[in-house]
Amino acid sequence: MNSTNITTFDPSTCKMPSIVETPLVYNTTLLSFYIFTLIVLCTLIIFGNSIIMWSFIRFKKLRDKKYVLIGSLCLTDFLTGVILPIQILAPPSFIDGIGVSLAIISVFTILAIAVERFYILVVMNVDMSRTAATRKQLFIFCVVMWVTVFLAVVPWTMYPYKYIVLIYSFAPLSVIVVMIGVCILYTCIFYTMNKIDKEKENRLGRRRINRTKLVIQAYAVIVVMFAVCWLPWCIEALIIASKTYLSRNPKDRKICYTATIPAIFFLNIGLLNSAINPLIYWLKLPDFHEAINRLPIFKCCACSFCQKKPELNRSDTNSFASSSFMSKTVALQINEIKS
Repeated sequence: MNSTNITTFDPSTCKMPSIVETPLVYNTTLLSFYIFTLIVLCTLIIFGNSIIMWSFIRFKKLRDKKYVLIGSLCLTDFLTGVILPIQILAPPSFIDGIGVSLAIISVFTILAIAVERFYILVVMNVDMSRTAATRKQLFIFCVVMWVTVFLAVVPWTMYPYKYIVLIYSFAPLSVIVVMIGVCILYTCIFYTMNKIDKEKENRLGRRRINRTKLVIQAYAVIVVMFAVCWLPWCIEALIIASKTYLSRNPKDRKICYTATIPAIFFLNIGLLNSAINPLIYWLKLPDFHEAINRLPIFKCCACSFCQKKPELNRSDTNSFASSSFMSKTVALQINEIKS
């Protein structure tokens, strides 16, 4: 813990957060373990999200408008894996602000996905294959969101004390509030999906309804994993803020930067979310599962589990069989007419 003499405290003399000003520097074993886990996590983040971005580039189907926000989230996770080692291990700089900005962008992207799905499935009462905006509009939205967050956060790095108060108060509070809102939206979505009447099911088709539910479940898993990974750090950050920067005692507020060992390791747990997301895309989103399995790297070393296609239920199988039979019958009749 780094603090300044209470009688001579001047916020303008504070510096940006640095790992050398944390309790880890007094325990070389914990410091080594922390750096090791950080490097492993960032390597997994970069590798997993590189595969997803490779899939986006290689397969046009993933560049559909309904996956624009997923692409934004994937790019955010990838850059997080690149920036975080620099942010934590390098000397303090504006890079710290970029890392915090990426975390905030992830939160708002998850919120945007939930709002879009809520509007389509609850408000407009249509199926998952549609979106509330065109691909161009969603792309512009992502660009504006990224630029706005960077312009709102990065300049604060020029005022270290205010920046530290910001990341210990506004950042965790915004994550918690947004996650509560997202959970409410998905609760409404699941309720609506479970109440679909038979008329709409017949109009859209059971297969499309089931596929819509599968995609919604995937998005819900992304939200749950984000909350599970980041809530520990958010809670610890708010505890630190309540005891220091937001304390009622003026003497407690006269401190530049402080960090606890739990808060430092909870940050790594938060990073774990960026490494898990690619697995969720692959396991839960059918289009991503198919695209990733078709990549050369997986064709060369594919296992039976990786290449296993989702099983169809009996009704779907019967419908496919009947349609195949009808097509063969039509083909035979055409051949007879030609002959």
